[in-house]
Amino acid sequence: MSQLDLSNIIRVSISGPERGLADVNTSALAIITDEVPIPEDFGTFRTYLNAAAVATDFGSSSETYRLALMVFSQKKNVLSGKGFLVIIPRDQAAAAQPATIIGGGPVNLLNLTADDYNINAVVDGAAAADIAIGEIDTTSIATVQDDLNSTAITTADLVFSVSGELSAAVITLKTTTDGASSDITIGEAGTGTDIAPIIDISGEAAGAAAGLETVKDTVLRTYQAVPYFGIVLNVKLSDALLEELAGTIQSMDKLLFVGSESSGDINGVFTDIKDAGLTHTRCMYYSISEDDALDFAAGYASRLMSINFNGGNTALTMHLKDITGLVADSGITQTLHDSSKLAGVDIYPDIGIPKVMISGGNLYSDQIYTRVALKVKLQIAGFNHLAQTTTKIPQTEIGMNGLKGAYRAIMALFVDAGIYAPGTWNSATTFGDPDDHIRNIKERGYFIYSAPIADQLQSERAARIAPLVQIAAKESGAIQSSDVTVLVEA
Repeated sequence: MSQLDLSNIIRVSISGPERGLADVNTSALAIITDEVPIPEDFGTFRTYLNAAAVATDFGSSSETYRLALMVFSQKKNVLSGKGFLVIIPRDQAAAAQPATIIGGGPVNLLNLTADDYNINAVVDGAAAADIAIGEIDTTSIATVQDDLNSTAITTADLVFSVSGELSAAVITLKTTTDGASSDITIGEAGTGTDIAPIIDISGEAAGAAAGLETVKDTVLRTYQAVPYFGIVLNVKLSDALLEELAGTIQSMDKLLFVGSESSGDINGVFTDIKDAGLTHTRCMYYSISEDDALDFAAGYASRLMSINFNGGNTALTMHLKDITGLVADSGITQTLHDSSKLAGVDIYPDIGIPKVMISGGNLYSDQIYTRVALKVKLQIAGFNHLAQTTTKIPQTEIGMNGLKGAYRAIMALFVDAGIYAPGTWNSATTFGDPDDHIRNIKERGYFIYSAPIADQLQSERAARIAPLVQIAAKESGAIQSSDVTVLVEA
């Protein structure tokens, strides 16, 4: 006797969420080294959970192993944040490279509405000149890139590339020439509309000759493919190379930790980095030797990057922390202390016992670290909320509440970790209902707001863009010094 399938009446299908992005490991620290690894099949990079494995790959007398010891010797280190050490050897036989400037981005290309854009640049040692670009067609990323590469731009031996989306694009400017004689310096255009600040292209860059890869080129080669959030080096760079590298790192969601034994660097290149607003580069001074200064940077980076953002009260400041494996810097005088404080340089003096003393001259290192971490975690949370739905996120208040809920979960983690905390909002800037803004900061430590869907521009609604989400947060800060007055009566 035949039997009808139950699917004639009840039909069941089972599905799981769509794929999303993995969280960025904000405790992944890279050593970029000019030493050649022992294994011939080492590859682009390797990851490590202990220093012994580094000794196997680079030798127990190598600089790379010495830095790895500093990384893993700290009481709390990258492993505490569920991170790891990455070692990236520089290419010993790299091809000649062009001068490259990566824009700070992301920028909204839809703001390119003028018809007389120019950019001022020095290219390959020639005199500074305004280079005509003209009007930009913002129909697509491709049309923007085509128009940026005007006849005058290509004649000047420059080439623009554009990536991302129209509303959030990153611009890169390179020379079409390669080698050590290639260079770009961006100035201020004196004719037409200066496009450089609009597309966030600034500073200067130099090409590289064939041979040992520059650290900057190593970063450019690996930053998208290799998982690392912080960088330390086994060598001290020249001032020019360090400033160029710092400018590149500033455009990325990464931090660079550098050390120097030269007191001249405090008022020199380290002050230049601070004055240029290159907050992603953290500078340390240790007078005893260059190796010790590099060790200081490695130990410091590992300790700072030990924060587990999924934990409770895990936030830290580097002020008055110990650096295991390092003695106090006996060369720190009051004058050097004061100079370091102004320059945003951290030191390891003897104050009865050795302790890190940090400077907020270039903001505090924990501020920068946690702010960059917040940025990448919010990006991933927002993307995954959109990407993992099996249907769609409706362009309604219900849909916006879901999206803001994804952001709210990240903000709550940062409150639990002790990075943000309830407090008083002192800024004159608020958004949404000012009373709601102030109350949420007081009660939660953060406030999330988006304008009503009903008020959204039709052009944005047609493009399926969510209303702008604005987030305010109150840092918990840190008590790092104290004054006491005592009134005594006989």
